[in-house]
Amino acid sequence: METQLLSRYPFLKAASELVRSSNVSLDELLTHRAYEGPRARGKQRVMDALNDLKVGLVPTSSDEGAILLEVLSYPVARVLVSCVADEFLVRRYALAEAKTMHERLETEDLDIVVEVAEDLGVTAHRDGDVLSMHFCDFLRYTSGLRGKEWKLVNHELRKGFVVLPKKKFARVLEQALAEKIGMELPLPVSDDIMEAMAKDVAEITAVVSQMRERMKEQGFGEVSITKFPPCMKKLTVMAEKGENMPHAGRFAITTFLSALGMSNDDIVKTFFSSPDFDNSMTVYQVRHITGDGMGKRYSCPECATMRTNGLCIDMDDLCRSGKVRHPLGYYRIRSMEQKRRPRPEESEQIAAQRPSGH
Repeated sequence: METQLLSRYPFLKAASELVRSSNVSLDELLTHRAYEGPRARGKQRVMDALNDLKVGLVPTSSDEGAILLEVLSYPVARVLVSCVADEFLVRRYALAEAKTMHERLETEDLDIVVEVAEDLGVTAHRDGDVLSMHFCDFLRYTSGLRGKEWKLVNHELRKGFVVLPKKKFARVLEQALAEKIGMELPLPVSDDIMEAMAKDVAEITAVVSQMRERMKEQGFGEVSITKFPPCMKKLTVMAEKGENMPHAGRFAITTFLSALGMSNDDIVKTFFSSPDFDNSMTVYQVRHITGDGMGKRYSCPECATMRTNGLCIDMDDLCRSGKVRHPLGYYRIRSMEQKRRPRPEESEQIAAQRPSGH
């Protein structure tokens, strides 16, 4: 692969080899004045990920210095993310790098796309004007993608390989890279590294905190079962009573509670009364479903999926109103209704201000 391409795809093994061959130590990269450029660009990668969910594109250049700067910025960014060690940041950074790769691959020659795929561990080859990847890789990386267009039965299969146009092929690779980076980070960092990166880490941490606060304000607040849709109330009651629950039900309530911000430990406690409760197995399953820093977090099923799985039960007026297509949408509507409803003390004040009618 041409050296210039490594600046576009700095996660490739060849890019790591370029860094090693440059004889730049990690200490030099993070502290020496000569590498202020890569450090600034590395910080920008992280900030772009937070603000835009994409790493800003830089003009392509054949200049060796410019190429090395871009390649070196990638390990700097990974170190910064590791210093902050925040799960939200890890997932967002991984996804941003993956989305950036996706965008760039759409303009590449097919042979380059295949090279990138193989570097990511995806078995692939070119078939004329289309690309193919092994069905095992396709199934692995599309399991979290929704829509009929991602079902294996809707694709041509040639000797175990799924035939895909370049755009869809790149979308699958996006999943592969996001998972790879998510599983690799955070890296172990020493106190010396933390000290060297302290200023940038503090700035990034502040942005992450601000984003979390905004998400909290726009989110669901304290989890309240009174706002749960009937389906999730039923699943919660089943768990608390120790009734056997189908796998689809466990998956649904776990993803629902996780989306509301409940910790993995508290989600596990929900299943304590289950007759077949196994703590280690439940912890493993909950961590797998919620991602837990491993790069792949499953979403709560929408209402249509709940109906398909036989989990849409005891529908109420809001369910039938046509306003709700997702359990989280139901919860959000109930939360907004509660916020608009006067508190008891406010109701008393309003009543006191009304004319007595005498």
